Amino acid sequence: MDGLRWRSGQGIEGRILGERGSNFGAVDADGSGNAWVVGSVDSMGEDSTDIEQFPLALRWNGRSWDIHTPFEDSWDLYTSFKDRKDRWLTDRLTDVAVDGRRAALIGLRGSEDAGEISSPVLLTWNGRRFSRREYQRGGRFNAVDAGAGHVWIVGMSSSGRCTDSRPAIWHSASPGSAPTQTRLPWLGRGSLRHIWQNSPSDVWAVGETGTRQACDQYGRPGGPLVLHWNGTSWKKIKLPRWKVSLQSVTAFAADDVWVAGVDYGDDERPTQVTLLHYNGRRWTRDHRDVGGEICGDGFTITRVPTTSRLLLAGRAHCGDDTKHILHVRR
Repeated sequence: MDGLRWRSGQGIEGRILGERGSNFGAVDADGSGNAWVVGSVDSMGEDSTDIEQFPLALRWNGRSWDIHTPFEDSWDLYTSFKDRKDRWLTDRLTDVAVDGRRAALIGLRGSEDAGEISSPVLLTWNGRRFSRREYQRGGRFNAVDAGAGHVWIVGMSSSGRCTDSRPAIWHSASPGSAPTQTRLPWLGRGSLRHIWQNSPSDVWAVGETGTRQACDQYGRPGGPLVLHWNGTSWKKIKLPRWKVSLQSVTAFAADDVWVAGVDYGDDERPTQVTLLHYNGRRWTRDHRDVGGEICGDGFTITRVPTTSRLLLAGRAHCGDDTKHILHVRR
């Protein structure tokens, strides 16, 4: 987007052997000449009709997209699918945050099939190459944010049993240092889904209590959870008794915070998209019509830099009728 309209960027078609499609789920930028996108590419082997996915990261340098395979940089993009598929099938990239020439990419290594335990992984780009750090098996990284040399990651810690899941935040305060788990108030079981840093002393995280995200993402929703970092400690911010699943958070200041979520009906199905606003003292909410049935609960909200605008993105309808939604609040 150039400030006035959306434009289609340069594609990657034909640059990866066997590529049949792509699914990119996270993007972040630090100016018009520095952006990252992470997700996966569908690829099919020369002698197979099976289509598999492997993780991929794209970096925009202001002129073109550079393609990275950060889990294994030594492999060439034209390596045959047959040779690489056994190593790629269990790796996933889920989010990215950009801070100047540095970028933090998070994901999972290992299968999430029944009886198997995956490991959260952080991939750090220093402007020239990736470094990789794996964390305790059984945990999960859900979102990352970065700025002013700080990196924040939210998710859950666990011994590997979903009923042991606890909300967790990892933080590093200087470039190149490894994020470590921070101390949180007692929250019980649950998971954090999104984080936003306004400054190193003004950080917001949202998620939910209970074990739905860990045990059964289609199960009964837990209670909403909002945390705030004031530069010294994390504090739980009290919410009204609303039956809402919180998905994403953004903020202009500590007294101007916005959260996107989904309300649930008595049958535990999502019914409407909800925007929550916090003015530093109390919460208000506003429901948004997305023109159809809500598909899951993946709605994202973000502020537009240097403006007072908000962007809300998600999906309406389901199956073959899925429609992508983008709302702008001025």
